[in-house]
Amino acid sequence: MANRECEDCGDSFGTLSKLRLHDCPEEGSLIDDALLPEPQPDKLPNKVFGEDEFRELTQNSRIDRVEKMLDLPLPGEAEAISLVYETDGHAYGLHCDPDTHEWTLTVDRSNFERVKKQHSEWLSDEIGEATGDSPDPEKLDRAAPETITKDCDMCGGSHELTAQPNSFPSALGMLEYEGFCEETGHPIIITKDLNEFL
Repeated sequence: MANRECEDCGDSFGTLSKLRLHDCPEEGSLIDDALLPEPQPDKLPNKVFGEDEFRELTQNSRIDRVEKMLDLPLPGEAEAISLVYETDGHAYGLHCDPDTHEWTLTVDRSNFERVKKQHSEWLSDEIGEATGDSPDPEKLDRAAPETITKDCDMCGGSHELTAQPNSFPSALGMLEYEGFCEETGHPIIITKDLNEFL
């Protein structure tokens, strides 16, 4: 394994290939400027995270874990409008207002699962204010099946789809189920009316 020097930050790192990179703590990155050591929402760009920004979070070794709580589905790019992440034993919930594109720190605690739960409740309230109604996450978790089986039009078989209660369709009164057809390599996504389960 050769030691190489990063052109951006000057740190040396071990690699088997000159193309392999490391988690560069280069000043000026989204993570250094706005998310570490703790989130500073006013320093985040006024836009939802695109795939590149979200990938930067998931691949950074200083971020212990990150979970997308709400997608904003747009053609060509799945964008994260709401997320929870943990660093150095502390977890944070962040949400981007879909109208103003300003970020808000929703919850700040040491327990990731608790932050995730409180952020989900906060998000449900926000969706309720925006739509006049919202699904109760606790009620939905108890009533809706975690998985369903769907016959596949592409391969002729059947596939198990998993519920995505925090995806954007929940704001529209729908529950999204996702799966994958391994034979064709295509994702399978269907939505069900929440009233079927409540």
